[in-house]
Amino acid sequence: MSDFLGPHGKATVILMRAHFDSELPKLKDLKKLLHIPDGRYYKSGGRNYSSTQRLERLLNILSEIRGEERDWKRYSSSDYLITVAQVHSNLFMTLKYSAQVIDGFNLTDACMDELERLMGAYSSICSMRRDIDNMWSTLETNKERAINFGISDTTLLQPDIPNLQSILQGYGDAEYLKATNELKDWYETYRWKVGAPKSDSSSDESQDEAETV
Repeated sequence: MSDFLGPHGKATVILMRAHFDSELPKLKDLKKLLHIPDGRYYKSGGRNYSSTQRLERLLNILSEIRGEERDWKRYSSSDYLITVAQVHSNLFMTLKYSAQVIDGFNLTDACMDELERLMGAYSSICSMRRDIDNMWSTLETNKERAINFGISDTTLLQPDIPNLQSILQGYGDAEYLKATNELKDWYETYRWKVGAPKSDSSSDESQDEAETV
């Protein structure tokens, strides 16, 4: 089991970007704004790099799905805050630290494993579809090579590309839609939402969890 989320296997993780540590929100301010008993900053490039990178990759995939221009630095974090599970954001937090906060998540070990599986499925179907997209240029290249080698095989010299494109139209579309919808659903389920703070009745449990993250 990864130690990313602590021994309880659940925590709230907030990805942040700052050039200097002094630019990060002060923990005492976050405790007041978010009603959390405690929290801790870690460097995103530290020992849990693979876990933070997984979350950043998700954000980039969702951007790609939306058709936005690719910019991998857009969601690259320098640090992350980890605190007790099921912490909500609020308007004050959003307004005050919008420049530092990239995104946040309410996570469990199980949902992180699920995310890895979903992103693997998305990567696989995208690779399969790219193979077909690249097929047409491959056939054209093979045609030129065949001419240069004096080959007379008409299947190489005159591949029926329009007919092949017609046959393969929609190749993988249904599975691609399924993979993208599952990633969107995961994000909507586990993303850091604006909501009411946790009640005081859970403070004892929260304190226990905070000491372990």
